[in-house]
Amino acid sequence: MEKENLSHESVPPYPGPPLNYGSAAPPAVVYGVPSPGVPASTVTHVVVTPGLRDVPGQTVCPHCNQTVVTNTEFTSGLLTWLICGGMALVGCFLCCCIPFCLDSCKDVEHRCPSCQNVVYMYKRI
Repeated sequence: MEKENLSHESVPPYPGPPLNYGSAAPPAVVYGVPSPGVPASTVTHVVVTPGLRDVPGQTVCPHCNQTVVTNTEFTSGLLTWLICGGMALVGCFLCCCIPFCLDSCKDVEHRCPSCQNVVYMYKRI
């Protein structure tokens, strides 16, 4: 049985990027200057809130559009109730209220100090 003789000449070459032979160059685009006949577009700023966790953080309030350092308030959430229920199932009836006394088990509400609206809610679970 003979091995097939594969040479590089039998495979067509890679065509590469298309070239603009004989056509006009693409039009020049100047950014910041509106083209004639095209209405000017409005610019929308998107503010990405940094990862607010369990400590106050600096952010832009979406309600009053001010840069503020948030006020935090701890509220009982899903993790608090799960730990309480787990301790009650194990038999620690006297200790099952402890998660309601620990801030590290609670959710965190971040509020704007100017308008008092909730900016972000950090949930433990």
